Amino acid sequence: MSLPLPQRSASTRASVLTDGMEKPLLDNRTYRVVRLPNDLEALLIHDPDTDKASAAMDVNIGSFSDADDMPGMAHAVEHLLFMGTEKVSRAAVATLRDVG
Repeated sequence: MSLPLPQRSASTRASVLTDGMEKPLLDNRTYRVVRLPNDLEALLIHDPDTDKASAAMDVNIGSFSDADDMPGMAHAVEHLLFMGTEKVSRAAVATLRDVG
């Protein structure tokens, strides 16, 4: 089963990287890898047996990416992105993420 992409202008449409992945025979889910207009790659999984939806994000960066004069910066940014701070609420962080 192929998942349809929403009809949008060419500049905002995701491009399909693969529509078929190797999977166990008993797995009835469908998988698709797409590249979004901002070059982010996403794995889409359709499970016909559930009424729930979820999302996860993997960021390929960490402490090895810290500048020599700023150790711990990746960890601090992780807190800002996902947990908020005492001065910045989770709602404000979510708004910042939405704005980009």
